[in-house]
Amino acid sequence: VNNAGALEQGAFTQITAARHQQLIALNVSGLTAMLSAFVPAMVARGHGRVLNVASIAAFQPVPGLASYAATKAYVLSLTESLAEELRGSGVTVSALCPGITATAMLSSAAEHNARVSELPGFLIGNVDEVAAEGYRACLAGEVLTVPGWINRATTVAGRATPKWLLRRISGLVGRRLI
Repeated sequence: VNNAGALEQGAFTQITAARHQQLIALNVSGLTAMLSAFVPAMVARGHGRVLNVASIAAFQPVPGLASYAATKAYVLSLTESLAEELRGSGVTVSALCPGITATAMLSSAAEHNARVSELPGFLIGNVDEVAAEGYRACLAGEVLTVPGWINRATTVAGRATPKWLLRRISGLVGRRLI
């Protein structure tokens, strides 16, 4: 389970280059290194399961979380690519794409931005339920799982919306949070 992840909330230009690199190092490089270290042995054995934790942020631009969303898009794309590449090998690769979830990451974001605490409760997933959904999907060999009907609706709507409009909508929402 590749569950390590970090985010930095705020305007891209207000975040240091070093912090952007830290996010990339953990969310992209660290995850890729873990996959490179373990997947070949799984393939050689003829069985194994990998669960990569991405985010619904992987499906659309997220102003105020630009680097985070970009790194999670990488996680999703790599997961989907490997799932096909490893089809028939006995190794499955799954992506869990939760929305906002009640974790330490959310608490930290709320400490740094009071607007985060104003999010309606129905938008915040229960960490145990999200983890259980990811575990179930991983064992079933599902490539992609998005827990919660609101999150699923958001990702489907995002894929069906023209990119220019999605950027505008995301920009309006993002500017309220940064």
